[in-house]
Amino acid sequence: MDMVTSINTEHSRTHRYLPPDRPNNDIRQFGVSGLMATLKSCTLLSDIANSRTLAAGETLFWEDDPIQHIYFLVDGTMKAYKLLPNGRSQITRFITSGDIITSPLTNNYAYSAEALGSCSILQFPQKRFNNILANDPSLLKSVFGKQSIELQQAQKQILLLGRMPAIERVSNFLLEIAQRQNPKTTRFEAGLVITLPMARADIADYLGLTIETVSRAFSKFRRDGLIDLPRPNLVRLRDQTRLREQSASHAS
Repeated sequence: MDMVTSINTEHSRTHRYLPPDRPNNDIRQFGVSGLMATLKSCTLLSDIANSRTLAAGETLFWEDDPIQHIYFLVDGTMKAYKLLPNGRSQITRFITSGDIITSPLTNNYAYSAEALGSCSILQFPQKRFNNILANDPSLLKSVFGKQSIELQQAQKQILLLGRMPAIERVSNFLLEIAQRQNPKTTRFEAGLVITLPMARADIADYLGLTIETVSRAFSKFRRDGLIDLPRPNLVRLRDQTRLREQSASHAS
């Protein structure tokens, strides 16, 4: 079966996103964390929703291609990247569960999106999604809320690349991942373990550093007792407060 199956084929699977019967003005979550809509909109969305899975390394779409679908990441992690004139790429964003992958209001994809591991995607035809969006203020608010978070992250990325020295970039990256994986926690307990689904090379690309610089920063944090590395893709934050202080002490 093709990766992108027909809406009719997926119809029975997408009905799992429908909430129980409620009054039409009831606001419910649909399909992915933070995507809120009225019951009527949930019914309409269920009729056009399509589930798909990406394997590690698979590209969802390419930069500048015409937008045909609106995508949400249900589970997994992806990277968004732009190709530079010299042939290299720059990772601009790590997309995590619950994120909107594409803007519903643009005509072309602003970047390429690639799965870092197995990813579950929820997709909608753009025009039909936008018709529902235009008639549901709660859905509009939740979609724009997700895009506002993306904009805030982009602003932090500009600051990170433009003003922060290397050691601070890496420490802030670890704390950002910890916050995104634990969104309801304001202060992390000692021993919190975070997962890094991206390779060191991807971290370096995202932070505008070399792999060697990222590896030296990880080694320094481990020597100083700030983190442990049980496995290459796992980081235990032993002292989050000192990690913040460590980064601040290197600020320019």
